[in-house]
Amino acid sequence: MSKTHNKKTCPDCKRAVKELQEQCKDCGFNIIIEPSEKARARYLRGPSLGALFFTQGFTFGSRLYFWFLLSLIPVVGIAALIIMVLFGRQLSWRAGGWGSWEEFRNRMRILDIIGIVWISILVGAYLIARYAV
Repeated sequence: MSKTHNKKTCPDCKRAVKELQEQCKDCGFNIIIEPSEKARARYLRGPSLGALFFTQGFTFGSRLYFWFLLSLIPVVGIAALIIMVLFGRQLSWRAGGWGSWEEFRNRMRILDIIGIVWISILVGAYLIARYAV
């Protein structure tokens, strides 16, 4: 472990943890903090707001290119939206070729934020157009 004890928050429970994503100075063993299989499975089962609010952006950003193409077809796009909301994280984790769990979680967080911003812009534009004189 390093001499400096940098603090980092757990992405799951937000508690402070020591920074352990490094190599041990004594033995050279790589120390990596990974979530338990139970915590990982719980996260992967959760619905994706990014997929709900911005299906094409979610499928492209999560490296699910086949689903991106399917989401562009009007009738099939509705089925793709439902599947991505319910199973998008699982499919992306299995097929995405992510370098680490942290990289995957960060991408999913960004896609969720983009989806929320996108739907907020659409609702705002609708309200402005609806009530503009």
